[in-house]
Formats: sequence, structure tokens, C-alpha cells
Amino acid sequence: MKSKELYKLAKIYQNNGREPIIFDFKDAYSSLEDVNRSNNINHHYIHFYPGRIYPYIPRYILSLSELQTINGVLLDPFAGSGTILLEALINPYVQRESWGIEINPIGRLISKVKVTVFDTSLVPDYLRELNKIYHSKSINTEEFIPIYDKIDMWFSQDAINKLAKLKYAIQSLEFENDVKDFFWLSFSGIIRKVSKADPYIPPPVVLKLEKYKNTPKFNKLKEHLERAKTPNLWKIFEEEVLSNCKKLNAVFKILRDNPVEGKIIWDDARKIKKGILLQRGVIDKSNSCILPSDSVDIIFTSPPYLTAQKYIRTSKLELLWLGYSIKEINELEKKSVGAERIKVSDIEKLGYKNIDELVEKTLYKSRERALAVYFYFKNMIEVIRELNRILKNQGYMILVVGDNKVLGEWIGTYRLLADIVTNEGFRELVMLKDTIKSRSMLTRRNGSGGLIKEEYVMIFQKEG
Repeated sequence: MKSKELYKLAKIYQNNGREPIIFDFKDAYSSLEDVNRSNNINHHYIHFYPGRIYPYIPRYILSLSELQTINGVLLDPFAGSGTILLEALINPYVQRESWGIEINPIGRLISKVKVTVFDTSLVPDYLRELNKIYHSKSINTEEFIPIYDKIDMWFSQDAINKLAKLKYAIQSLEFENDVKDFFWLSFSGIIRKVSKADPYIPPPVVLKLEKYKNTPKFNKLKEHLERAKTPNLWKIFEEEVLSNCKKLNAVFKILRDNPVEGKIIWDDARKIKKGILLQRGVIDKSNSCILPSDSVDIIFTSPPYLTAQKYIRTSKLELLWLGYSIKEINELEKKSVGAERIKVSDIEKLGYKNIDELVEKTLYKSRERALAVYFYFKNMIEVIRELNRILKNQGYMILVVGDNKVLGEWIGTYRLLADIVTNEGFRELVMLKDTIKSRSMLTRRNGSGGLIKEEYVMIFQKEG
């Protein structure tokens, strides 16, 4: 590939008055010299997840010549479904050990399955064993049904009984943890398919068929509701398992001989520790330890969008069936960076003129909205300070950020975050702007969050 590509981009950026450079990451990656131009990204889509980063962004950025010389640890503090973790492991130039932090257990589960190799040739045998248990008539599945008083609103009684039987079957088998998590992920992947939830709205909303009358989606959604009454659950699950196997096979061929590994280590980017990931996205924190300072070489992440993504709420039905209680789910949502459900709290100055003015301006219109904006930036200041602590001097930090609306007005989130980063000891190298085509982003949210159309890829270097 051409040398000093990042340097050239940074020079263009400075010469153009620090205006973000319009960029196409897929085309840029395909133009690199001596690179395997495989466009297979199917392995990133083994389970739905909101707001996934476009795989070609890390695929290209991690291939830049300046980053090729850095082969240490990459950390993604908002790992989501593990796209960056996996791309760091399979980069054609240098494979890096990758660590992820993610508050959503579904994201942790997806990430683990994507980066953890197991023998997929044995999956048909595992399915046969599961099938025997699932079709056994002597199962008492009542204890495997989530304790949730509104469960009948989301699932038919037939679907509830069948999901409980399948949950029992997976739990009963003596598989190794990595294999079991693959089946838990496939189980999670069919929850929405057999529910009464609208498949076109990421956060669970009960499907109202009349809303789609006289649209091309009507007949398909009518069939969806009919299927949800008495789903052929085993067939749906088997198809999900085999589809996931097919998607993972190609990437597992690369990972099998990989000298480095990827793993989820923690759940909170504001105070980073190392724990042990158990089954179903649970982190064992009993013997955790603080991640040492200056221990990471590259930080690459897409932080939560300001009031625009309902990450935990979108995963609510799946989390319930994976064994998380409503109380635990609500606590996860409250702890999330960018959470909207903020209760009573004082608003203080954060020390950033533009952010403080934004909070004050929002406060005139809505205290609830102002609190959401305030806590988002307060949390992100804490995160960036912690990332500064663990990143080595001269290490790179790449942030992928989108703008959105707050009370009907567009907010330059990327520039506000850039001000925080540069104030905390980083040098701004370049900003690239990419048009979002779909990538599982949420659509309009009753006019409040706006439709996120563009994202900014910002590259910084720690000074020291």
C-alpha cells in the first residue's frame, strides 16, 4: 500500500481548514495495494444489533501504514457486537490482540461468539442431541419461563412453552462453554422471529397490522403474526444455527491459526478493569483487577450516540429469555452512557463552553432532555480521561461518531467530543466523513432523535 497514508490525509485536512474529508471506506480499502480484497462481511451479521459500525471503517483504518507498525493491544471500550474486535484480529497486514468493554450482555455474547473458534463440523451432532431433549415429553419447563407479567403481550402461550423447552435443552447439555454460547446466541437470534413484536422497529413494539395496511409489507407481517401463534420453533432454531455456522466458517478459518486472541474483559468504560467472561454474556468480577496505565496501543471505538440509540431496550426480549430479570435490565439501561431515563439530579458546569451552553439552552425547553445531554457529556469526559490513562504515549485513538437532533435541533456531537479529547491530552490528526447507508441504525424517533445520516471518523494521537 502507499506509505504515509494517514500523514497525507492529515495534511489535506489541515490545508482544508480542518473540514472533515468526505470518504468512502469500502472503496478506500479496495484500493490498497497487496490486500486481500475479500468483501465478505457476513460474519458480522450473526445476530441483529443496533447501530453497528460499518466493517470497512476498521478494516481500512487498521490497514494504514502508520498503524501497521503497531502490533500491540487494541481496546474497544464500546465494543457493541464486536465488529472492531474481529477486524483487528483478521486484518491482512497485522493481527492485534483485541479487548472489548461492553455494558450490554447481548453485545458481549455476540462479540465472544464471533472471535472464539470452535469446531463447527460438530454442530449437526450437537443439534441431534438438542433435538432429543427438546422433543422429550417429560420436561417441566415452568422455571425456564421469564418472570415478567407482560410476557403474554409479546408471545403466544405456544411460543412461550416451546422457547422454555429449547432453553431447558440448551442448558441441559454438557457442551463446553464456547459451544454453548454459540447455541445461546442462536437461541437469542430467534426470539424476535417468534414474537408479536414489529420486526421493522428495533426497540420492541407490539406489531399493529393496521398500521401497514395498503403497504407492500402488509402480507409479510400478517404471516409473521400467524406464525407467532404456533411457531415451528425447532425448524426456525435449526435454520438459525446452520445459517450462523455458515457465516462463521470462513472467518474461523482465519482465526484458527491466529497467534492473538480477542476477548471481552469488562462492562464499564468509565473505570476499566479485567474480569472473566462466562456464559450468556455474564462477567465474573470476583477476582477483577484495574487495567494498568499505559497498557493499550490503540483505542478504536464507536461511542453511544447522544439520545439516539436504545441499546438495552432493543435487546429487552432477548435478555429476558437469556435469564436477565426486568430489574437487571432496567439497571443496565440506567448505567449506560447516553441513557435517556435520567431522574432528579443537579446540573453543574462541565468546563466546556460549548457543551455548557448546549445544556443550558436545552434546559429552557426540557429539564429531562437537558439531563440526558448533561450526563452524556459528563460520562464521556470520564471515559476519555480513563482512555487517556490506559493508552500508551503516541498511541492512536479512533472515534466513530454521528450527529443527531436534540429537541429538533442538530447537535455537532463529533466536534464537541473532539474538543474534550484534545483538551485531555490528544492531538487531532484528521476527521473523515462517511454517509450512513443503513447499518442497522434506528430510523426516525418521533422527530426527537433525528435520522442519523452521516458519521465522522476522528483520529487522534496521545501526546506525551
